[in-house]
Amino acid sequence: MKKLIQLFKRKRKPAHNGNSLVHLFDHNGHSYYRMPKEVNLPLERFALTMSLMERLSSGVSGKEMDMILTEMEKGVAAGLSNPKNAANVASLIQVLRERNDTVIHRDILLNIAAAWIVRDDEKVETVNPDIHQQKLDTFEALSKEGAHDFFYRMGLDPLMPLFSMSPGDFQTLWEYNRVQQKNLIRTLQLLDSHRRKGQKEQASSSAPK
Repeated sequence: MKKLIQLFKRKRKPAHNGNSLVHLFDHNGHSYYRMPKEVNLPLERFALTMSLMERLSSGVSGKEMDMILTEMEKGVAAGLSNPKNAANVASLIQVLRERNDTVIHRDILLNIAAAWIVRDDEKVETVNPDIHQQKLDTFEALSKEGAHDFFYRMGLDPLMPLFSMSPGDFQTLWEYNRVQQKNLIRTLQLLDSHRRKGQKEQASSSAPK
């Protein structure tokens, strides 16, 4: 992952309004472009991409991290002296450690693509949150036809090292991450249920009889 980030940081020409964008494809009435390879992304897109690359190296999206930290905070607030609460927090720490081995994270890769690829109705210099989300929805639908082919034909510099693996391996990891995301939601829901149950049991045992 460090090699991916170093490749992305290599010096290139700064972006400016006179640059000709590279046409990638047309879909549902919109055209999609990327910056020429020899040109840097505008600062806002660059900053977003670097943040996403760091997320990719940890294997956890920002949304997932927020959910995990929120559940950990609930466990701490409920009291780590309670073995069940401590076990819940320990389980979440283990989830984060396991995610460090994640090579492909579908949501993060889709967000990197949305940061790099410019739609015909948005400004190159800035990231429009509404259009960014619309691009995510579009790219997710397009990637269902074959994630490896979709990302490879975009020609996005920071992701090119990923394509040393075969399309089959890429798709396997893509689908595996989809399962990981679903399992994380189930784990958080289960731990939350255990914490609530423990609080009710503690309140019941401490109530005057």
